Amino acid sequence: MTTSRQKAIGSAAERLVAAKLGGSRRGWDYGPVDVEAGNLQLQVKVLTIQPSLNAIRAMIDRIPYDETMLRGAVIGTRPGAGGRVRWSIVFDLDEYAQWYGDE
Repeated sequence: MTTSRQKAIGSAAERLVAAKLGGSRRGWDYGPVDVEAGNLQLQVKVLTIQPSLNAIRAMIDRIPYDETMLRGAVIGTRPGAGGRVRWSIVFDLDEYAQWYGDE
């Protein structure tokens, strides 16, 4: 069950990521897309521990594939109360290479 505090933390994280990337928070109307910035569609999560690779892959796969957009997951890990959030962004290598590779 998601508490109102968890929702507030998630919403704040989405606003932060959108601001850092020059994008906008999408919310419920866009389904699994939390933030859109340029050609990026992102899921944003703040967790107390780093999720498994399978969990990260599932976050990315929730976003429907669109060849005009690059899907990714932004994960903030917070070690505990008062701890600094460490942010990571993860993309599927093949999708990333379509945009930025030499092929």
